[in-house]
Amino acid sequence: MKELLDLGLLLAAFSLTILCVASFWIPKALGWKEKLAGLTPLMRELFWTYSIYIWCSHIFFAVLTFFFRDWLLGGTVEAAAMAGFMCLWWLSRLGIQFFGFDLREVEDSVANRLAKHLLTLLFACLVLVFGLTVWWNLGGAR
Repeated sequence: MKELLDLGLLLAAFSLTILCVASFWIPKALGWKEKLAGLTPLMRELFWTYSIYIWCSHIFFAVLTFFFRDWLLGGTVEAAAMAGFMCLWWLSRLGIQFFGFDLREVEDSVANRLAKHLLTLLFACLVLVFGLTVWWNLGGAR
């Protein structure tokens, strides 16, 4: 089981890295420059600050998952807490994917539909991998 979880974490790390790189296309794809132009400077800066915080968190998750898989599977309460935080992060993002976004203003193209479904699948897989990592660290299947 530990070997499967290690593989799952490795795949999660690669997926998170791809997500971080692909995030650079989001502002252009969604027309942030035009849409944010009507906001006050403070609100624009706040929006960008939140975006950067989220992106940095994703980078941290990718680095932690790639380079510290052994620690994440170490059976400690601290590893369970970190994996639990990441599981809740992606569970929240999955909920937002279903219930928080109004995508009517996004162009209905094959590429956008594919991206939406791939992101949904990614978020669900991340919830599963980090949820199983919590379970492992709390004594499951050992």
